[in-house]
Amino acid sequence: MVLTASAGAATACSSSTSTASSGAVAMPAHGPLEQHQLRIGIPKGEIGALPIYTGVDKGYFKDQGIDVTIDDSYQTYQDALQALNDGKVDLVYDDYVHAILSQSTGAYRLQLVAEGYTAGDGSVELLSKVTGLKNAQEIKNVFDAAGGFLVPTAGTNDANDAYTVPTIMLMTSLPDLANSFRIKAANSAAHLKSMAPGDLSEKLFAKSGSADTSMAAVVPEPYYSYATNNNKMVQLMDLTRGSTQAMPMGGYFTKQDFAVEKTNLFKAFTGALNQAKTATSQRATAMTEMQAHYGTMANSTVAASISFGTFPTTVNVDRVDRVLTLMQSLDLAPYYNIDTMMPPDALRSSTGS
Repeated sequence: MVLTASAGAATACSSSTSTASSGAVAMPAHGPLEQHQLRIGIPKGEIGALPIYTGVDKGYFKDQGIDVTIDDSYQTYQDALQALNDGKVDLVYDDYVHAILSQSTGAYRLQLVAEGYTAGDGSVELLSKVTGLKNAQEIKNVFDAAGGFLVPTAGTNDANDAYTVPTIMLMTSLPDLANSFRIKAANSAAHLKSMAPGDLSEKLFAKSGSADTSMAAVVPEPYYSYATNNNKMVQLMDLTRGSTQAMPMGGYFTKQDFAVEKTNLFKAFTGALNQAKTATSQRATAMTEMQAHYGTMANSTVAASISFGTFPTTVNVDRVDRVLTLMQSLDLAPYYNIDTMMPPDALRSSTGS
């Protein structure tokens, strides 16, 4: 689906802080926009990008003179990132693990424009069919099976950068259950099988007859609520606990050269996005936007049960660096200076929200 919001004759050339007519959140100071069109690529069903739809529907981007076009037809993070590289979009929502790996290998020169989403309690779960086994035993069966853990894919064929934040959450959480359950980069292929998020729960129910005790899926929202409302499943492990609680999930990235050239555009964009994030933090708004833009996956029953996370309104280096730290503990990332992809106004040595 491609969604467009025309800015019409609206302009955003204030040299001092102003307040948009559609909300009471103060907007950052910026000069004349370098361009008024902004094409945004979003992976299909990505809950972290929910405020983008709010910003279009409530006119926040329009108030800042930005004509936003959303293409949310991309099946994976890699598809959206490739569209950015090919010049088909100006900005993408991307999973942090995938973006960091893509940047650290030199495949792309990305800049984080705005943080997107932080996981809420219960928003990433490890699920299985009903087996009658205790959770610990079921997890052991899955760990011992070849490719038993089904995880969301970034959409790349390269095993070195096929990881996503939910996958890292699983790999980090397993040793908390038992020291023997450890997956690192060297042995991940033996334990993990990646696929599109929408296929994860369907794969669990692909076999008829008795329950399969050698398969479990890492399912993030909104797929988790959809799956549990439509199938009988067992929650084996809540992956939003301990060292992966309030886990940073993804953000908005553009090419570094483009960010440097369009500083006023992105000041206006982040100001309007922050308005949208504030509005989307109200559950009623989030549910309305889900139902409007996420199809049958977010009917009223599903939307009512979704565990929403939070939408940070600042870029905090320490917060995003948590992702890299966990990646390095799993041997998934070499030394890498996360600051190379941060915007100039990012908060450093702070835990601001």
